[in-house]
Amino acid sequence: MLRAIFLIVSLAALLLAPMTASAEPVFGSDLVFPLKSHGRPHGSSIVETDNGKLLVTWFSAKVETDSDAEIYGSIHDPIAGKWGAPFTIVPKTYAKSVGNTALFRDDDGMIWMFFASVMFGGWSGAMVDYTQSRDGGVTWSHGKNFVGWLGNLPRNPPVRVGPDEMLVPLFVDFWYEVGLIGSYTALIRHKNGVVVEKTYATLDDPDAIQPTAVRLPDGRILLLMRDKTDRFIRRSWSKDNGRTWSPVTMTTLPNPGSGICAIYVEEAGVVLLAYNHSRKGRNPLSLAVSEDGGKTFRKITDLESRPGDKTATFDYPAMTRTADGMIHMAWTHDNRATVKHAWFNVEWLKEKISEAR
Repeated sequence: MLRAIFLIVSLAALLLAPMTASAEPVFGSDLVFPLKSHGRPHGSSIVETDNGKLLVTWFSAKVETDSDAEIYGSIHDPIAGKWGAPFTIVPKTYAKSVGNTALFRDDDGMIWMFFASVMFGGWSGAMVDYTQSRDGGVTWSHGKNFVGWLGNLPRNPPVRVGPDEMLVPLFVDFWYEVGLIGSYTALIRHKNGVVVEKTYATLDDPDAIQPTAVRLPDGRILLLMRDKTDRFIRRSWSKDNGRTWSPVTMTTLPNPGSGICAIYVEEAGVVLLAYNHSRKGRNPLSLAVSEDGGKTFRKITDLESRPGDKTATFDYPAMTRTADGMIHMAWTHDNRATVKHAWFNVEWLKEKISEAR
């Protein structure tokens, strides 16, 4: 009898082993769709649905803010191990043009997608709208306005700051060339998919745009921002869930006027940042970490790199974590030829951190 019990327990352990987190470094990548098969994609976002699948969204247009722009999505089936065919979420008839997407899954499993809705002209004529999905990204509601002032856009996803509360990072691009820009946040309380309260807070540096928000273990919110002047990534902190922000300061990480994204990885105790480690050009696409809540950063690896190629671009990264602990990224790949997806575990990240010491 004891031997039989031992065999049953051993067999159960073997069957359950593949379901546990791997102790070995894991890294992989694929393309959401083949190169140059679906327009010129940009401004992607990525989130896990409540049924364990991945959803990626992006916009595609021949030229940014042109009238042919549409927002698309693709769903990755983990069992089949592949991405589904791209489908339209926001058609070109919605507005004069559309842009940047930012995904968030709330406490009820509803997915929110914030996006830029251009009324006329270029980005100076944009407002922030949103649409929602209750079935994992398959179908979507008609868009609603979120910010009704011209020259406002999203870039990175909101972060959860409490039950039915999210902080939405946003920025102004009313007249980029003369500096009518800057970052701000919207703290919202929602109920059953309806926004019931909204509080705005602005930052004091007009050159800091396209913020990405990270909730730190001590309850503070770290905001990291693209530098309009192509110098260094900016930062600010909030102690009150984004109601107020500290003065903006610079990190030592270069920024060539390109998008960034960041998350907090508890097991490694780091803020993980994806960015272009360059003062000119969106090549390479790199990862950096901060072990002190955003005070200091150091580069740990390149995800994409073509040394000497001044035309190569790998930019606008988006990042999320899934229930199995994996870290997933999506970015505009190879001069807007496709959206690339990569995934890695905490062990891979810790290995890169160790190698970079």
